[in-house]
Amino acid sequence: MEIETKLEILKSMDTKALIAKLHQYEDELQKAMMAEADFKTQNHGYLGSGDCQEVKRILAELAAAPPETNGAEGKKMTIADKDVWLQRQRTENKELADAIAKQRQVAFLIDDHSIKVDMAKRRLAGVIAVLGLKTAQVNFLAS
Repeated sequence: MEIETKLEILKSMDTKALIAKLHQYEDELQKAMMAEADFKTQNHGYLGSGDCQEVKRILAELAAAPPETNGAEGKKMTIADKDVWLQRQRTENKELADAIAKQRQVAFLIDDHSIKVDMAKRRLAGVIAVLGLKTAQVNFLAS
């Protein structure tokens, strides 16, 4: 094969645009990862499986000062009554209900950030694969 033909084939491969896409996807991945890390840092009190730190803190405050008597029957609360009362506070106590709602929202948004990071990784991996293919083609032309 003549050198002019090889040059035309190399020019038609458009590797410059592919390299530009590679840099773009690397930047997008970095931004997505930074956004995820920033979000996790800002909402660290609402992270975790089960009850988050903030919910546990509010529950601990409530558990430390339960009512002495059962409001409906007027008798002294048993441990089981206190557990039921504490469980009921998840919906009745505004601060606790708000913390639980915020925990759910944070979990949803973390999943959203993770999806964005995964998609950026996949786009980058795709460009790297195409670049590898083009490298193999160039090697083939060089031989």
